[in-house]
Amino acid sequence: MINYKIVVARYNENVAWLLPQIEHCIIYNKGERMNVKNEMFLHNVGRESDTYLNYIIVNYDNLPDVVVFTQANIDDELKYVRKILREPNKINILLKLKNMALKYGKSLHSITYHTTDNERSKNWTTKDYWGKEWNKNGDVYHLHDNHLDKPVIFEKWFVENIDKTYPNPTKIYKGAIFAVRRDLILKRPIDSYKNLLRQVNHHVDPAEGHFLERCWWHIF
Repeated sequence: MINYKIVVARYNENVAWLLPQIEHCIIYNKGERMNVKNEMFLHNVGRESDTYLNYIIVNYDNLPDVVVFTQANIDDELKYVRKILREPNKINILLKLKNMALKYGKSLHSITYHTTDNERSKNWTTKDYWGKEWNKNGDVYHLHDNHLDKPVIFEKWFVENIDKTYPNPTKIYKGAIFAVRRDLILKRPIDSYKNLLRQVNHHVDPAEGHFLERCWWHIF
């Protein structure tokens, strides 16, 4: 029998939709207490990345066969995932991701973005530009004051913390919803995950949390 866990990053969202799989869920709660089964509490820092990394670090020597990582509210991301998986039911989406990871190592529903230095539009925002310097426009950095150290372009952060070779194109799990098999998690030493946790747990909305959403495919 396949051993799997669904790791849920929750603030104050409704998690009733997870009840059919609650036995397999670990709900990391950063908001108000729910008193549901498998509820654990974390400080409200680091966005969902802090949740995922805490789970990996604590369970590094006792991981299940497959881990599904999800936010408590995935409605905003369903238009991307449903289109690829052709599945309307949210729980079934998570189970499909789990089965995909079991077969291929990780779920294969990533969104691909070309990272060439295409010209930015005059109305540039971080949502419509996916180049390697997506978080910088002129002298302005996205979330300028929310970096662990001084502001840095995404490419430089990626090369220093994820991989020495910056990918082109990048592959992204929109909304940080994905599944990965244990052996791929264990390819990185635990100290690598501890470093990433240090990158995000310094602020409730760290710039590095937005970086990590764009990195999970490449981390595994």
